[in-house]
Amino acid sequence: MDLEQLSDLYPQRREERLAGIERFWNGGSGYLVVQRPAGHLWAECNSVEGVYRNNLRHLESWLPFPWSDELPHLQAWFGTGVYANAFGCEYLWREGEAPDSHVRYHRIEEVRGLAMPDWRDSPVMGMVLDCIDLMKERTRGRFPIALTDTQSPFDTATLVLDTSEFFTACYTEEETAHALMATIADLVIAFSREQARHIGEELVSRPGHVMPSLPGFRGITLSDDNLAVSSPLINERFSLPCDQRIADALGGVAVHSCGVWDHTMRLLPGRGVMGVDCAVSPRCDPTPMTPERVRTALAGTGIVVKARCGGTREEIEHAIAALAGPDMRLILDIARIDKDDAAYARAAEANYALAREKLSHAYGT
Repeated sequence: MDLEQLSDLYPQRREERLAGIERFWNGGSGYLVVQRPAGHLWAECNSVEGVYRNNLRHLESWLPFPWSDELPHLQAWFGTGVYANAFGCEYLWREGEAPDSHVRYHRIEEVRGLAMPDWRDSPVMGMVLDCIDLMKERTRGRFPIALTDTQSPFDTATLVLDTSEFFTACYTEEETAHALMATIADLVIAFSREQARHIGEELVSRPGHVMPSLPGFRGITLSDDNLAVSSPLINERFSLPCDQRIADALGGVAVHSCGVWDHTMRLLPGRGVMGVDCAVSPRCDPTPMTPERVRTALAGTGIVVKARCGGTREEIEHAIAALAGPDMRLILDIARIDKDDAAYARAAEANYALAREKLSHAYGT
């Protein structure tokens, strides 16, 4: 499909799905079902033009796909080191896959009193803004655009400073660790607002990234994978206050982490967290949580749970049985397990019908 055909299809999908997404986020319904036919954004992103092409491929796979409750958006995705690059961390660009960023600092003494950098001096942040401008111009503002993949202050701290050194400093030099994360949080707020200015408030898809999102909504998605590898005590003292600082400034946060982190999930209520993204199947994460543990942590809190489950009937039914109910706000994200497109189309239709039927019964709708 060319850009004009995609532009014609988007209003149709918006008419079909907008009311349901709004109703869910506003608390009028208890669940959504998400399926994503392809993941074209999370690979090589070595140029603005390349990321634009990735986004067109992304739209071309998602918009014709009828078996999902969400609307796709564009995103200037340049890997996970965007904020680290602002602190002088070098990017290692790769052919055919996502880039890495190199830690700049190796001793805690090097980051004492570190000032917030000017985002204008970051080459990768410049690419993000240039890509937003290009996507908006070429699509003539016909598609929503999300903020770039935003790593939390906690994650970014371990991209800027050697990971072992930073975690040790959380015990031995707390003031410096707090100050570094506060500086990163201030940068996240400033650069997020700059991205939104380039996109235009009427087009910013929020909370963005891995969450079902809408223009006119609120918040930001933060990737905070260190929650799974550090203790709940350290998470409570260091990560969650910075996430809340961002939530207060930007209208809430949706928090993604890989791995097992239900002990920290229990600490989220009252901290500006509107939702979480987590894996409950080894098809989605080699160390997933069980859905039962996610329910124990977040049932009755009002925090939306986007649970990535497997793509077989057994896995879908187990996830729904363990998670769904009137006291859980659930986004069921069903994995694609069929490589063949025709086989996946048949499986996706069946899985969508199964999930909607089971969830409707669980929620009494």
